[in-house]
Amino acid sequence: MSRYEVYGALGSPYSLKVRAALRAKRLPHTWTGMTAEDRARVMPNVKAQVIPVIRTPDASWTNDSTPFLLGLEGEGRALVPAEAKLQFVCLLIEDMADEWFMKAMFHYRWAYPEDAEWCANWIMFDSLPNAGREGVERNAAMIRSRQISRMALVGCTPATAPVIEASWKRTNKALESMATGPTRFLFGDRISLADIALYGQLKVMSVDPTPMAWLRAETPYLYRWLDLADDASGLDGDWLEPGAAIAAAPVKALLAQAGDTYLPFLKANADALAAGAGTFEVKLEGARYAQGVFKYQAKCLDTLRSGWNALNADDRATLRGLIGEGAAILD
Repeated sequence: MSRYEVYGALGSPYSLKVRAALRAKRLPHTWTGMTAEDRARVMPNVKAQVIPVIRTPDASWTNDSTPFLLGLEGEGRALVPAEAKLQFVCLLIEDMADEWFMKAMFHYRWAYPEDAEWCANWIMFDSLPNAGREGVERNAAMIRSRQISRMALVGCTPATAPVIEASWKRTNKALESMATGPTRFLFGDRISLADIALYGQLKVMSVDPTPMAWLRAETPYLYRWLDLADDASGLDGDWLEPGAAIAAAPVKALLAQAGDTYLPFLKANADALAAGAGTFEVKLEGARYAQGVFKYQAKCLDTLRSGWNALNADDRATLRGLIGEGAAILD
């Protein structure tokens, strides 16, 4: 039987995103929590050394979750609504989850000593299943030091911590209203790629000590929703009508956040790259945010602009009213 082979890690949000998507699409697949031994065998098959790594039924390899999953829209159940403006909204939220929401995952994981120790030990326990406690914790100390050293590069510093945490909590409060609302997911009773991308980030945070405590105390039904999104293979349902979907309070809140936070972040990065700068600063959530430039995030903005410009004028006008002033960044 042909199947997709997913090599990932339980501490990796993108690994869980891909696994949840394949489950929701009801596509045959296997899951391998990648050990150090697996890594030596699997990683040479891809250029970028990031997980998850997926071997497709035609024996090719890939590891960029979004292009991979979009390429599967013709297989199994669709995860992206077909209607044009709703499709754009889904992909915008998915992109925001992958590129902005993930900063909270990285921040909480390595900024707090308890979390850093817990997460590093957990990651190495999965990677080195036969190393014993001493071996796991010795290697965990090294990965912990390496990841902490990378925090400033991705914008996770003491100065930006208030921005990242405020933005994360803002998103979660919008998602709590979804979890307790009239539909199970953002766009109806059918799970979407946007839901799954948000799930991937939150699922790993739901076991990291600091964000876990906040989620359980402040957004308890979102915390429970994560298990619903983890395996939606048995959940049947439909999308809402596009007008109803984008008028729903959680979606409106996320679009407003894309307009005042995520799109300005992408623009500041792209402008800095165009100017040949190595870092950029931008005001987000009412405070200063700074980080190093990333070429991949400039590609994300280009992709969103292409999708935006493919919409008709009426659809752009409708979404402009929801996104706010930040929609001009997409023009």
